[in-house]
Amino acid sequence: MNSKFIFFTCALLFLLKTTGSCQAPFPTIEYVDINNIKAAQLVHGDMWWNPVQQVASCEFPKGSGKSISLASSLWISGYDAGNQLHIAAQTYRQNGNDYWPGPLDSAGTISYSASQTWAKIWKVSRTQIDSFLALSTHTTANTPAPILQWPAKGNPYATGNGGTALTITNDLAPFVDVDHDGIYNPLHGDFPAMKGDQTLWWLFNDNGPSHGETHGQPLKIEVHGMAYAYSRGAMADNMIFYEYNVINKSGTNYNDFRVGQFADMDLGFYGDDYVGFDSTHRMGIIYNGDTVDGSGQTNAYGDMIPTAALTMLTLPGDASGSFVPAGSFIDYHNDFTSTGNPSSAPEYNNYLRAMWRDSTHLKNDFTGHNNPSYAYGPSYPDCNYEFTGDPADTAKWSECACGNMPSDRRFVIASNDFTLAAGSSQKVALALITTNQMLDNGCSNTNFNTIKQYADSAWYIYQHPYPPAGVPNVQPSYSLHIYPNPAHDKLFIDNMPAGTAIIVYNMLGQVMRVPISNGGKVEMDISVLPSGIYNIAYSKDDMRGNARFVKE
Repeated sequence: MNSKFIFFTCALLFLLKTTGSCQAPFPTIEYVDINNIKAAQLVHGDMWWNPVQQVASCEFPKGSGKSISLASSLWISGYDAGNQLHIAAQTYRQNGNDYWPGPLDSAGTISYSASQTWAKIWKVSRTQIDSFLALSTHTTANTPAPILQWPAKGNPYATGNGGTALTITNDLAPFVDVDHDGIYNPLHGDFPAMKGDQTLWWLFNDNGPSHGETHGQPLKIEVHGMAYAYSRGAMADNMIFYEYNVINKSGTNYNDFRVGQFADMDLGFYGDDYVGFDSTHRMGIIYNGDTVDGSGQTNAYGDMIPTAALTMLTLPGDASGSFVPAGSFIDYHNDFTSTGNPSSAPEYNNYLRAMWRDSTHLKNDFTGHNNPSYAYGPSYPDCNYEFTGDPADTAKWSECACGNMPSDRRFVIASNDFTLAAGSSQKVALALITTNQMLDNGCSNTNFNTIKQYADSAWYIYQHPYPPAGVPNVQPSYSLHIYPNPAHDKLFIDNMPAGTAIIVYNMLGQVMRVPISNGGKVEMDISVLPSGIYNIAYSKDDMRGNARFVKE
């Protein structure tokens, strides 16, 4: 057993012995495992760990026995008209569960037995859907079970946990309505509206049998979750995408509402990690505190270490083509100091708002050095983001530059405040990304250049996804006129239709940041690129094409 779980296990056993009425959580687990990462998803809104075995379950590279993360979940909070705090969060189930599987009923509640019925994660692949669509007729016998049992509106074959039949009258799991009748029937050709090459779908709420994680007032929120990944080679195989649709079922308008993602991203051995934040990608980063991970543990990366991150792709306030800054980024330690594990509703809420457990606001302490990691002195200015510097730049605020003691880190990235009206919903999307393993990739040898390139790719892929299952790649009816080729400083593209998206990759699949202007014809400043061969991927609607050029 991982020693960091000893406290949590003891606390959980004590809780179960002393609260006989406590309802046991459900152990349902499924995996996103189509590419280089094998990541666990659980039905209580948590992920990246196995609560039964008490071990990390976010393996990279898949099959290695090493993980880039331990646990993560959605945290949400808001205030009602009487300024009363409502909150939901999840960590390691040691105190109980705020989240429970299943949809809320008309009263905004769900029973334990109903929740048990919904304790399932539905998993479908692009291959299954393409095979299904190739059939001339569909029967219960030749329809793959994930398609037949998909929990969509009106599906007469919808099946939950343990094979229990589900009656679904509301819009739940998304689907392609082939016959346009408003209900899902796979025998009529309807199929899941999946994303990526493999998709998980599940739903949970915060007003089930108990609310034991935060011990706060529930919000009566229902969350529809989707996780998906691609198997396409290069950088796409080091990413998993997550989407949450957060629905207010309470009848209450919430003010100063925040959504955030908690992450305990243990990088191999958990005891020597650092964290950082890149505001341009709204990205929390985990990297090693020294050039060797661990000291020979089987789960340690040794001297070949990746850098991993969680980047927030969509937050409330984003609009078409524009993205708001994150509201806050803060880390905390695995202890019970003022900067340690939260244990009450106000403390969980504080971490969503750049405050410590004692309600002191996060300070920019880099220049003070009274306490290089966490300072409370009034001479330090308040800030909303922590450790914003690249570790390669000793003049910027990073754990590496501060010389902090590497340890077990966890962090929370949150949105800004917004109003979530009764009956309304908000979408949140994020991606787990990781670089490949690199030699001596820790303080003070590392930098964030490569993880930022992966983030660029994740953002691009999310905004310009590959065509979904059932939609073939359509080759453009035109080819780009690129000149001169080879080129030295400037590259030009003629005859590119308006609305075409382009991106430049090197031969390793890394996205290259190239200044691009479009004044009748596209002009690319490639003077910033090293000499070599590059690919240009371009897309418009469902058309995708590729071109290649040489930088001299």
